[in-house]
Amino acid sequence: MNIHYALALTEPAQHLMDVTVDVTGVTGDTLDFVLPTWTPGSYLIREYARHVQEVTAAAGGQPAACRKIDKLTWRVETGGQDAVQLRYRVYGNELTVRTNHVDDTHAHVIPAATFMYVAGATEAPITVGVTAPQGWEVATGLDLAPDGDRLPASGLIYVAENYDQLVDSPLEIGRHRTLEFTVDGKPHRIVIWGAGNEDEQQLVRDTQTIVTTARDLFGELPYAHYTFFLLLAGKGAGGGLEHRNSTSLLLPRFVFQPERSYERYLTLVSHEFFHVWNVKRIRAAGLGPFDYTQETYTTLLWAMEGVTEYYTDLLLVRAGLLTPKRYLERLADDVVTLQTTPGRQLQSLECASFDSWIKHYRPDENTANTAVSYYLKGAIVGALLDLEIRARTENERSLDDVMRYLYVAYPLDGPGIPERAGYLEAIRHVTGQDLSDFFERYIGGTDELPYTDAFGAAGLRLAWDWKDKSGGEGRPALGVRTKTEGGTLKVAGVVRDGPAYQAGLTADDELVALNGYRVADENSLRERLSDRKVGEHVVLTLFRREELRTLEVTLGVAPQDKLSIELVDQPNELQREMYASWLRIK
Repeated sequence: MNIHYALALTEPAQHLMDVTVDVTGVTGDTLDFVLPTWTPGSYLIREYARHVQEVTAAAGGQPAACRKIDKLTWRVETGGQDAVQLRYRVYGNELTVRTNHVDDTHAHVIPAATFMYVAGATEAPITVGVTAPQGWEVATGLDLAPDGDRLPASGLIYVAENYDQLVDSPLEIGRHRTLEFTVDGKPHRIVIWGAGNEDEQQLVRDTQTIVTTARDLFGELPYAHYTFFLLLAGKGAGGGLEHRNSTSLLLPRFVFQPERSYERYLTLVSHEFFHVWNVKRIRAAGLGPFDYTQETYTTLLWAMEGVTEYYTDLLLVRAGLLTPKRYLERLADDVVTLQTTPGRQLQSLECASFDSWIKHYRPDENTANTAVSYYLKGAIVGALLDLEIRARTENERSLDDVMRYLYVAYPLDGPGIPERAGYLEAIRHVTGQDLSDFFERYIGGTDELPYTDAFGAAGLRLAWDWKDKSGGEGRPALGVRTKTEGGTLKVAGVVRDGPAYQAGLTADDELVALNGYRVADENSLRERLSDRKVGEHVVLTLFRREELRTLEVTLGVAPQDKLSIELVDQPNELQREMYASWLRIK
């Protein structure tokens, strides 16, 4: 069977794309075309079919009956013909790295949201033709067909070895800028849509450094060429999605200055590029081959995403783009966030991974009470696991060695890593150590993480405190998260088992007064609490569904929200060696 897609941007200002699928070598009386309902790397059912319109079909060059048989499948009556064509339009006006965005300046095309596959033929080779407005160019991780020509953009033909590769290869079509550099003789491109306060030379220099540092960890670059799609948009923009030899990066256009803001670009590039190995090659068994019609489960997202997040900042330190001091500051901030998340006591990392489809992308006011992020906690556990391995082997082995082993043991065309046993066996093979207890307690369980012992092995100590003290101790607290909405102060969520929780305060309550004095915003609430004491009773006046109520709350102490991770005064020789080799400090 031969499959050819044609993508035409004839009405981009109306956010529309025209797609034609030509299939030859068809057998049977019917042929089903299916549009995925999710895209790899983003574990949420997204119902892409809702954006498909005007579907028609032909068989043997003549109009053919076509009907929808479920939410994402169209069935064509072939009439015994061996050539079938399906035509449809796709609406795309959602600017994320997981959805199509088409306008009069560009099209960022997500293949899973655009190209229907032929049921039963996802392993067939594919060609893709692109027709774009005059002056627009095409960038993609796909290779041009042997007789293809890069310019002009109209009529370009690309090839994919199968549907999985096509899904893994977004396209950026428009009047973009292209920055280039080479590592190990392999071309790399930064394709930029939009403009802001970026320094192009700095982008090239720092991105190349990240690529080189990651290459040094694994020993090679497992692709022929690589493309960074950098989409610059409004203030709230953000996100990244990894692909086999490309990545989509979405950031605010003025994020590149000052230095602390620029960290957002560096960390996003570092994270998504590390996925070249971790996820795209080193993958959980559940993450391929893909069933694009339903959820694909794994308990290893903590390793796929969390360990990647751990290496995100670690690589930047090793690359000289973050100082060790700044790295420890960022790590400390993450620990504070986790330790002030009550859900860490209820949900394990393995459970968070498995439940990603229904929880991670759908947070609500109770999420912090019942769940943890496998990104956040996974990154912290990655650091502790690395330090644990180094401590047990007297710094002879590390998580770096485990990652290199996994890269060789589980190639792209292999079956993927079995669940917990696969990771444990890799660690045992590399280090000779059995970390079953570590996994049972901190990955499969909800025990508090062993910060003191793990960081202490590298000569580090943790110093906890409060950002805002009252009388030398922590300030009094209600145990609520608030938001200002429509000129009123509302409860965004309550901390499980905290003072407000015990008193019966709930999300969406509109706070009016504390002890009879108005609270109009977060600042005034903080002021009202500033002269109270821990253990004191206060009366809150509030509206709940337009009904005026009062609640008495006994103030608790705010959790410690300030942490420093610092070198001990007199580390021993092994501690100094561990710290230096961990962060690659010469």
